[in-house]
Amino acid sequence: MYELTKDSRLRKNKEYRLVYRYGKSYVNRYVVLYVMARSSKQCTRMGFVTGKKIGCAVERNRCRRLMKEVYRLHRQELGSGFDLVLIGRSPLKNINFAQAEYYILKVLRIAGILSKKR
Repeated sequence: MYELTKDSRLRKNKEYRLVYRYGKSYVNRYVVLYVMARSSKQCTRMGFVTGKKIGCAVERNRCRRLMKEVYRLHRQELGSGFDLVLIGRSPLKNINFAQAEYYILKVLRIAGILSKKR
């Protein structure tokens, strides 16, 4: 069963702030990705964020579930040694999984995080 372990996710506010401050951002209409490089020997850690502008809690949770599922299906393709924060934007709540997958993978490719082409 899939589990996002403590080692593979950002957990503390301090970790998120470091990525926001020193990381590079990549944007499309549906998501924003912040990337901060770490040592290549360390595993990639991921954080998922949705703001209140998206809507009620149900819509925010759905957006986070979409982002987490795309990450779960493609985490073997991600390079190691990064801290990533994926922020859902408001239009993300209106698209289906296939479209969300396309746009999230697109921003990961632009950032150079995906290790193998699809």
